[in-house]
Amino acid sequence: MALFLSLLLLVRLYGATALAEHGEEYSKSMGPIAFMWPPDRVWDTDHDNSAPCGTPSGVANRTDFPLLNGQVALVAQDESWSIQVAVSYKDNPSSNDDFEPVIAATRIPSLAEGHQCYPLPNPPADVEAGSNATVQIKYLSEFDTEKNQTFYACADITYVPTSAFTYQVPCFNATVDDYSMSDSDSGDDTANATSSAASSGASATLGATTETSKSSSSGLSGGAIAGIVVGVVAGVAISIAAGLLLWRHSQLKKRARQQAASVRAVDWEKSMQGLPTTA
Repeated sequence: MALFLSLLLLVRLYGATALAEHGEEYSKSMGPIAFMWPPDRVWDTDHDNSAPCGTPSGVANRTDFPLLNGQVALVAQDESWSIQVAVSYKDNPSSNDDFEPVIAATRIPSLAEGHQCYPLPNPPADVEAGSNATVQIKYLSEFDTEKNQTFYACADITYVPTSAFTYQVPCFNATVDDYSMSDSDSGDDTANATSSAASSGASATLGATTETSKSSSSGLSGGAIAGIVVGVVAGVAISIAAGLLLWRHSQLKKRARQQAASVRAVDWEKSMQGLPTTA
């Protein structure tokens, strides 16, 4: 069991580090907010305020997207406001007029550094599997400036039958500002200890992240934040799983001891009295 827990700890530490490094690299190719899924078009710092997609690049690659119950994952490296999500069913939309809002800006009034996932409304009935579309985000941010600017980003998709879509979308919600865990509701000592340790690790990691962002003018990049958040979430899940395994193991040992004690406590001589004897 000790070896198993050690391996879990190594996986947790490696996972957080690897994801953070990947996020750090990713942050160099994104604006204040980017699509984490589906992948967005190539970002261009000179055009990220240009409608409709914040880049001079046109459609290059399309991502398979479920026809029903689709979701988009957004990652933010700077606080942003009034995030609107829109969709165009044209093969190559060229203006904001080509897009139809599907998530109003009032529904996402702000987005802090971190990762958020949102369900996308199903397309109209005349849109079938094989149809192309482009998803757009339009929002306000003070990214590297002291005044609000409008930013854009686009992701190109192709609808596929929902039954044929097997990709696991990285959908969870976690931000530096509000991510926390509480162990006050745990019932037994093992679960409490595990939850407390996981909470401490998450708080320490995010606390360090926040402190780092305050100590630098540009703050911690959103890609690194997203990577750390993913690592923390994975670490917490692993810690809870390890705690449950420990609890299960202790329960089995306890039950075995009780059964052994029960067998030893039987007064066999007394129990045999009154039983019929054979001739």
